[in-house]
Amino acid sequence: MSKSPRPSDTAPVANKHTAIGVALNLLLLFMIAYGYWQSEDFKWAWVLVGVPIAVVTLRYAWHLVNTRS
Repeated sequence: MSKSPRPSDTAPVANKHTAIGVALNLLLLFMIAYGYWQSEDFKWAWVLVGVPIAVVTLRYAWHLVNTRS
């Protein structure tokens, strides 16, 4: 059984899975911030890991807020 393709003119809908993704990404960002705070030598590595995750989190959160409004 295959799903029918979604029309390209409709925007994707944010749902509880988007909210869970945002929450998990925020938890991950808090853990990265703690690693950055505790690190003495590799702060640059924590920044390199945290920046893309922060960008994705902000995009998911923006999508979640704009869909619910």
